[in-house]
Amino acid sequence: MVVGKTENPLTGFPLAGFFFVLFGVPRRRKKREREMRKVKKWIELGRTVFPPNLWLPAFSIVLGALMWAISINGILVHHKLLSGGVSGLALVVYYLIPKLSIGLMVFLMNIPTFIMGWTMISGKFFAFSLLGMASFSFFLTVTTWLQIAVENPLLACLFAGVISGVGSGLIFRAGGSGGGTGIIAMVLNRRFSVRVGIVSFLLNSVPLALGAFLIDLNSALYSIIYVYVSGSVMDRIITSFNERRSVWIISSQSSEVYGQILSKLRRGATLLAGKGAYTQSPVEVIYSVISPFELAKLKDLVITIDPKAFIIINETQEVIGKGFDQPGSF
Repeated sequence: MVVGKTENPLTGFPLAGFFFVLFGVPRRRKKREREMRKVKKWIELGRTVFPPNLWLPAFSIVLGALMWAISINGILVHHKLLSGGVSGLALVVYYLIPKLSIGLMVFLMNIPTFIMGWTMISGKFFAFSLLGMASFSFFLTVTTWLQIAVENPLLACLFAGVISGVGSGLIFRAGGSGGGTGIIAMVLNRRFSVRVGIVSFLLNSVPLALGAFLIDLNSALYSIIYVYVSGSVMDRIITSFNERRSVWIISSQSSEVYGQILSKLRRGATLLAGKGAYTQSPVEVIYSVISPFELAKLKDLVITIDPKAFIIINETQEVIGKGFDQPGSF
């Protein structure tokens, strides 16, 4: 029997099996370990070059830009409706001079805004906004053939408003913008906590007014519906990810209640010293902030411990801090 030719040395010559176990198995194990180290290095390199906190927002921005462009080319253009901001100005010019490209005009009109906003916004927001503007301009150029069959102009405004609201909401939620008035709206939102949708609605009135005089009054009036729906949906998309519930709990079993909040919900709580107005007896008031999905569980915990507990629940638009959204540089 030839040792070197046997398929399983362990069933052949005993000495060959001994050398196979002694040298062959460790070599294969070392080879697998080297291969695993190479894979881990490639994974670490990918995370370094494309960290999740960059490519996930970038994907959201590109997807949002595509939806935004679809709402314009697929619906608005075919009904000769208007949009707000820079895209609205581009549409006004396009309706007057149809040979011009909407995507190219959006790109060129955004250049001065980005130059002015260079010193006003952070590098990350600037980069994400640049990606959003470039993607939006690109998709506006390549989706000119698209037409969504919506005959009723009112339904067209509503449908386009929902699509563009979701798209622009994804862009803003990811920390970017589509350029133009979006940069101004984001600056005011970060600096003064003014809602993005409200600012956008005010800024969007400029191209609507121009469209009413230069294009068609009826189209401009219908477009107001589109702009309002788009802004409302965009605000909803942005805030829906940040919504929290602030809860006040007054209970005679406060120690057990906040113990369950800490252990079962893994949320923090603040104890405030209170005093009953009628009984004049001291009482501990528990204050905590939770997500909407944790609200039902919290109520069950509290009622199980103290059925007579007093619970006050408030909607909270945004919470910044440990365990919630982290403050970003702007």
